[in-house]
Amino acid sequence: MNNDVKKIIFSRFFLSFSYGALNVIVSIYLHFEGYNNLTIGVILSLGILINAVMAFVFAIFADHFGRKYILILILILFSISSYLFVIIKNPYIISILIGIGGFTGIGGGPIGSGGATGTIMTAIISENVERKNYSKILGIASSIGIVGSILGSFTITIFDIYNINYVNIFYLSIINGLISASIVLFIKDNKIRNPRLWPSISWKKIIKLSIPTIPGGLSSGLIAPFFSLWFVERYHVSPGIVGAIFAISNIFTITTMVLLPYMISGNGKSELNTIIITRGLGSLFLILIGLSPNILLASIFFILRNGFQMGSIPIRQSFSLGVVDEKERATVSGATTLSRIGSTSLTPAVGSSIMNYSIELPPILSGIVNIFDPLLYYLLFKKEFYNKN
Repeated sequence: MNNDVKKIIFSRFFLSFSYGALNVIVSIYLHFEGYNNLTIGVILSLGILINAVMAFVFAIFADHFGRKYILILILILFSISSYLFVIIKNPYIISILIGIGGFTGIGGGPIGSGGATGTIMTAIISENVERKNYSKILGIASSIGIVGSILGSFTITIFDIYNINYVNIFYLSIINGLISASIVLFIKDNKIRNPRLWPSISWKKIIKLSIPTIPGGLSSGLIAPFFSLWFVERYHVSPGIVGAIFAISNIFTITTMVLLPYMISGNGKSELNTIIITRGLGSLFLILIGLSPNILLASIFFILRNGFQMGSIPIRQSFSLGVVDEKERATVSGATTLSRIGSTSLTPAVGSSIMNYSIELPPILSGIVNIFDPLLYYLLFKKEFYNKN
């Protein structure tokens, strides 16, 4: 592992720390500020959509103008958004800040999540790693990112115990964003550039890779942005308890992220098999969360769901990066982020409205929709990987 990869991972650690706390607290914070569930859902929907578009646009800019420099810009914008979030009360502007900052309630721990930052960081790692080691290095990078996310989640618990104002989470995020940007300053620019703004080599693969992310995104939006609030309202527990549940789930996710790449051969077919199996299991556990009669069972299924669904993220990233041209890798990540997160933006308002009607339904419906994610991966890539002679 070369020094630039280590710097990217180190930078991601500080960012993931903030995401670990922000993804727990944002929907709860808005709830305490007096917004009802439907309004929170609309705010998050708009924020997620903005984040998706931003991820795609900045990924294209990164491939064309330089990944290092665009990444620094995005990290500075993260700090600015964290500062403005606590002083602005207009819900539309809050949506914009959530989108720019990437604290949408979905992802943020693994190296490839968190919108534009994740897409560019993943592409930079691919510049410095051999193809056969993609999933292993991405697994390690994501695991360290999730360690940061775990510590961030536990910060909510500490704040809860000592009755510290949750607003301080956003101030801490300002500092972490600037630290992350400072680390990226010392990364070498490998001068890999796409001479065109629009991808011209891998566009067919980009479409195929983007389609399966749509049901996954729709599924995620039904519950993920306000999963923390769902636990609070469903089982009447404190934000500190929820923070602990999220942290434990991240520990299990780290385990799967580290182990899965070493359990497969590292070629496209084995990666595709792993994506299909783990995402199928993730769908099942989502349904079981909604059917759980108590906090203990729901927590167990939540931990298992995150472990299998998120634990396969480095393998999915490796699979995607391995089938496209190196000059368009950030663009590919941005395109799949746009399709996934763009789809996610369509359903939070639906999920929050359903939650007002039936608290059990959102995760159940999310699990049912999510089944189409692994199914589409199989249908779209079976000819390329399963029907070869």
